[in-house]
Amino acid sequence: MGDMLFLIIILGALLLGGILFVLTGFINVRKGRVAIIEKAGEFVGIYREGTYYFAPIVYRRVGMYSMGEISETYLINRIDYKVTYEIIDVMKYHYEGHHDMYGLVKASLVDSKDHLSDALKTRANAIGVRFIKLEKIKSSR
Repeated sequence: MGDMLFLIIILGALLLGGILFVLTGFINVRKGRVAIIEKAGEFVGIYREGTYYFAPIVYRRVGMYSMGEISETYLINRIDYKVTYEIIDVMKYHYEGHHDMYGLVKASLVDSKDHLSDALKTRANAIGVRFIKLEKIKSSR
């Protein structure tokens, strides 16, 4: 009886593990968003709204981005700035610059207080972003 119970426990664990493995391959891309998928570190595609299945471990979702206007607030030199921008090229944004948004905003303030310089707009375009507006927000700190 002990060997049979051990076998049932092992089979149950394997079955549960297999089910969990299969279920982790589903991704849901909500309306107004896009997902970037890679296979073994290589770009596979940009997926829009919907539910998709990819083999776990082999395929990975490496980015999920909102489309349309995006507003973020950054604290720079003890002042809050609200920046509004739009991703116009998801590939460029993901692979070349999404982690540099704070730096771009800070650089614009060095060039011109509360305005986006032409040089910054050009740099933003190079990483797939179109800046729309930069506002100083009264800080409550």
